[in-house]
Amino acid sequence: MQIYGMPNATPAARPGVTVRLEPEAHARLQQIAKAEHRSIAAVLELLVEREIQARDDAERVIRVHVAPELQGEPFGDPDRRPNESDKSYVRRKKTIDALFGR
Repeated sequence: MQIYGMPNATPAARPGVTVRLEPEAHARLQQIAKAEHRSIAAVLELLVEREIQARDDAERVIRVHVAPELQGEPFGDPDRRPNESDKSYVRRKKTIDALFGR
């Protein structure tokens, strides 16, 4: 039987996952699902998607745009801040070097 207006193609299969939870975590998920009028599976899917997006955001590459006349010029060391300790300067310089791949 075909219902008119409904697509004939079946949607792409989504793989299932079995998850074992501590009873307390399961009870909390039930509370969240009930409060949001969702199934537990829908809440878990949302949480997984949020975590993946957060990790993708954290791994995003930092791009530095340089004026054309400075293209290819080496980066200098960062300027010292007023009253900055040697330890603080070295830590800040290591962070900047790591960010710029030096």
